[in-house]
Amino acid sequence: MKEESQKLIRSFGRIKSRKLSEHKKSLLENPLKHYSLEFPLLKNQQPAILEIGFGFGDFIFEKAKKNPEKNFFGCEPHLNGVVNLLSKLEIEPLKNIQISLKDSRLLLEEFPEKFFDEIYILFPDPWPKTKHFKRRLLTRKFFDKILSPKIKTGGKLVIATDHDSYKTWILAEFLRSEKFSWDAKSKKDWQIFPKDWVKTKYQKKAEIESRLPIIFNLTHHD
Repeated sequence: MKEESQKLIRSFGRIKSRKLSEHKKSLLENPLKHYSLEFPLLKNQQPAILEIGFGFGDFIFEKAKKNPEKNFFGCEPHLNGVVNLLSKLEIEPLKNIQISLKDSRLLLEEFPEKFFDEIYILFPDPWPKTKHFKRRLLTRKFFDKILSPKIKTGGKLVIATDHDSYKTWILAEFLRSEKFSWDAKSKKDWQIFPKDWVKTKYQKKAEIESRLPIIFNLTHHD
């Protein structure tokens, strides 16, 4: 695993942006252990939902709270984001959520095949500079070799971004995919978010700055 980790090109930025208070540091100990994916997976037949890069935890927390009949899994290497989610869980504990600080590509290896009903990747780092394109997470290889084995046939992959260059990149990559098809039938299908959608911090920021977020809804097939 260590050798494989060294081969991966990092797809995320800093793991900590602000100094953590003593209380927040403590959240990374006992509360994180309680919700950690290092422990056995939630054992039941409920639908399994994964959010890759959950940021500050707004989406996964609200979805898990409103859908207790589903199991939610999330990964996020950014410590400030993880602490923010743990702070929410400290106030409102949930029994249907587990999280990890691991790189998503390594974490996915630990799940059984055909495990997830839905996977969300919301506002991933666009790495806008050409020299950093190699760090972009969303590639055909990522779709077909890493995500595909872990998502059920007919399962949903949902991607959102507000970055124009990355919109074009993502579209080109998944249209080349052999494992996912695009659900869109008209322009509104990628411009209008679902009524029960939970806006993330990054989506709100994009809208304030007059950037148009779009959503890609994909269906997995063998």
